[in-house]
Amino acid sequence: MERGYTEKTGDRRQINKQRRTNSVPKKTYSSTGSAPKKVPTKRRRKSNIVKGIALLIVAGILIMILILPMGDYFPHLWGGPVYPERAKFTIERTITLSVQREVNYNVTVPFPEDIPGNDMQKIHELRWNEEPDTFSKYGIDWKSWRGTLDGESKEIVINYDVETSTVIWRFDRDESGTVDQIDAEMIDRYSGNNWQLDEDRNRDGELDWMIQPDHPEIRSLAEDVTRGENTLYGKARSIYDWMQNNLEYERGAPGELPKHSIWTLETRSGDCDEWSFLYISMARAVGIPAWIELGVLYDRILDEWGGHGWVRLQYVSKEGESGWVNIDTVNRQFFARDTMRITTWVDDGTEGNLNDYYHYVSYNYTGGDPRFRVSDEYRNVEMETEGEVFVGDGFDIPWPGIGTMLPVIGTAFLIYTFKKGIPEKDE
Repeated sequence: MERGYTEKTGDRRQINKQRRTNSVPKKTYSSTGSAPKKVPTKRRRKSNIVKGIALLIVAGILIMILILPMGDYFPHLWGGPVYPERAKFTIERTITLSVQREVNYNVTVPFPEDIPGNDMQKIHELRWNEEPDTFSKYGIDWKSWRGTLDGESKEIVINYDVETSTVIWRFDRDESGTVDQIDAEMIDRYSGNNWQLDEDRNRDGELDWMIQPDHPEIRSLAEDVTRGENTLYGKARSIYDWMQNNLEYERGAPGELPKHSIWTLETRSGDCDEWSFLYISMARAVGIPAWIELGVLYDRILDEWGGHGWVRLQYVSKEGESGWVNIDTVNRQFFARDTMRITTWVDDGTEGNLNDYYHYVSYNYTGGDPRFRVSDEYRNVEMETEGEVFVGDGFDIPWPGIGTMLPVIGTAFLIYTFKKGIPEKDE
């Protein structure tokens, strides 16, 4: 318990509490012998408030500086992510072949094309360390490298000079049309099963279909998830929301084909291609044409490019205007496309074409096992970005967002409270 003393001076009484150091408080009298002068409490309180506000502002700025570079990597917590509005970059792709015996090889990759509309993707130049053959397949140009290897390695190096822009399709239920308004040609092209394998990898007694909208489980789930939704937007959004709440991301094994849609549904997990196959299957099951878009995506945390797959979906407005939109399920982008990606090929709906895209390296040999190995890596050579735009799903608040401001304000308040608790020296 703190001790004090009482002192009478005329008709006044003043109680001074002893300091926590247990030293005796110093008495201060005026020259006339009157009671000690009181410190103006209003002025001191006002001064403390000003200091506190200033401290909060400084602490908030310092914390923002520290966490700002990481803010767009936490879409759920931070209210992001934020991407550049435009980007111009050069990436280098290196396909390495290595063998121990003689083989004849063939590497075939599609030639990425411009995507019109808001300068979504513009290919400025492609360069390579060895001139390829060019031929047309599925309506676009492909590049092919052929040759023979015998106990050696070979590198095929491709440089992509690309310029991209972020695109957000700002549609909603009120503006959306219905499935009945979709063009019949699009339904014919992107409505059925696609890419059958001669395998039963999940051992359910049936050959695998990568995209399988007519599977009873997928059809039943899609109809249940979209029940009550009459618009195309509502159905597409309902499937997207179900996947966000019920699937987990799982990185696929390098060099292996992705799981097919029913397998992904059974395991409730998958990578980008596998989520996309399931989304496409569910969308087709309720009459919405959807197909896969393939390319490479930039990982800003790891500072590297890697293969990626996402969804294209046919959209029709209430007035009957039609077009397609992008949905990236694993990156939480609904009706949006960030600038940090390149599209190299888009599925045309023809059976077998997806298989050709995934099996872009083939070889033949005689004799023993040549131990043929393939690696495919991307490297960021240079990048220029311009502007910022929010591209994400969840808290629709641009950076810094409420998720960021709460820890900033909380930390600053703790600093202020700690500072306030330190006793000031007497003057």
